Amino acid sequence: MTARPNIARVLCDRSGPDRAFDYRIPDDLSAKITIGSVVRIDLHGRKIGGWVKEFDPSDALPADELLPLRRVSGIGPDESVIELAEWSAQRWAGRRSQFFRAASPPRVVRSIGTATYSTLAPEPRSPATTRLLAHNGGVLRLPPTSDVLPSLWSCVERGPVLVVVPGVDDATILKSRVARAGVTTALLPHEWARAAAGVDVVIGTRTAVFARLPKLGSIMVIDEHDERLQSEASPTWHAREVAAERARRNDIPLILVSATPTPEALHKRVIEAPSREREIAGWPEIVVADLSNDDSAPGGRLSSAVIEELRNPSRRVLCVVNRKGTSKLLACRSCRELATCERCDSVMSQPDDDLLSCAKCGSERPLTCLNCHGMSFSNLRPGTARLVKELAAAAGRPARVVDADTEPDWSSGPAVEVLVGTEAVLHRVTHADTVVVLDIDSEVLAPRFRAGEQTLSLLTRAARLVGRKADGGRLVVQTRQIDHPLLASMSQVAPGDATEIERAQREQLVLPPYGAIAVIEGAGAAEFVQSLPDSVRVGGTGDRRQVRASDSEVLGRALALGQRPAKGRLRVAVNPGR
Repeated sequence: MTARPNIARVLCDRSGPDRAFDYRIPDDLSAKITIGSVVRIDLHGRKIGGWVKEFDPSDALPADELLPLRRVSGIGPDESVIELAEWSAQRWAGRRSQFFRAASPPRVVRSIGTATYSTLAPEPRSPATTRLLAHNGGVLRLPPTSDVLPSLWSCVERGPVLVVVPGVDDATILKSRVARAGVTTALLPHEWARAAAGVDVVIGTRTAVFARLPKLGSIMVIDEHDERLQSEASPTWHAREVAAERARRNDIPLILVSATPTPEALHKRVIEAPSREREIAGWPEIVVADLSNDDSAPGGRLSSAVIEELRNPSRRVLCVVNRKGTSKLLACRSCRELATCERCDSVMSQPDDDLLSCAKCGSERPLTCLNCHGMSFSNLRPGTARLVKELAAAAGRPARVVDADTEPDWSSGPAVEVLVGTEAVLHRVTHADTVVVLDIDSEVLAPRFRAGEQTLSLLTRAARLVGRKADGGRLVVQTRQIDHPLLASMSQVAPGDATEIERAQREQLVLPPYGAIAVIEGAGAAEFVQSLPDSVRVGGTGDRRQVRASDSEVLGRALALGQRPAKGRLRVAVNPGR
């Protein structure tokens, strides 16, 4: 008979310090408590929550010198998930309590229940996924309009599956489809207890990677390229990387599904891709329109291809202009050449009257065009409020801005067939005949290391919205960089070539996954980076510093040794998205 524990080491929740303290376990709680239990404790006169992470630690004080636990609130993550959460905290320089919170149910759970596994083996299955499973996982490049369900059925054949998707709507729809096939399923976070008891398929957004599961045969991450799988707030953890670590610890396959896989996904993994014919059939028609020699509209902001699309009364057109970020898109007034960096090809901004600067690699040069040596530049990034008037005039029919305060569909009636918005509109509108990306250059040339990856993600989402070429789907991309390799590849519907271009550039510049980066921001940034070990390199000035290391493990250990200032705001973003 196992002896009951006397002492519990408890990690404080996010309202307290990110530390663990020891507490005596009262006799009436000893039968209820397990590793991962959510408990209430007294700490410095406050009553706060926490998680039991260890029993009877060797360095604890005698039990009679410790305060007692107040109560056991419910069930939390199990021991394996706790270890995964602690690994994640070091990997992304975050508080352990943030990851423990992600691994806990949204409401108190006092009992889990019994498993409800089925013996069903639905069909059809994906031969490519089956091959990847035999190789202990890999990357499945699947066209954006292809059905992911056959791949999931291949995973189900091996046993319980954890499926991670980017959005809540994606999870809800997939759960409904799986349930209709008779396979038992749980949707996280609301069905946390059902998932913990055991079902065939557990589905959720990024926090689902920390789900408590009794059995696990494989993990599947759908649309691994989607930015929603990474936390925007610090710590900037990524569900794909946590899923990879969980699969490694459990020695199970990880299947990463994407139409345009990221360099991180491709790194040291087997890839399965469809035939050339099937891949082309799974994409819409992609038109890359050259703005540099097209004077079809005032200001040169609308190409003849876009105007033709806008004036076609039979087509609903969704125009995207992404205003995220702070960099300006500058073009020479003489020759219209974009102001790009001669070292890394990113767009350059104008921090003062006579200087161009690249935020991606730090290069600077005088305010001079590399093509014609002109010294006068214009800003080519108008906002949606101005663009909607130009679009309506060019279309000869009403146009409307879609933002957080407007309806996310064509709800103004048949008269409004042209919508314009930022990239977020691609997640709000359910269908369009044509998507026009009005300013792809501000994305593909953005001064951030994920610019190419994020451009491909935008195009993938737009392609899924309009559907296949055979069904009339069309994607129009405006550019002044008609010869840009990534855009040239996508104009030929060659996502494999495009992702290889992005991967090769990352490797050449020693960017993730071939290196690791952390951006340190805030009043305490300078003081923090001074305390870091010599295993990392530090750049930048003032309240924004960049720390680089050979890999994520070296970076994580170094950041853990950094001394955070007692005063002053500090934000640490490891391998940030934007």
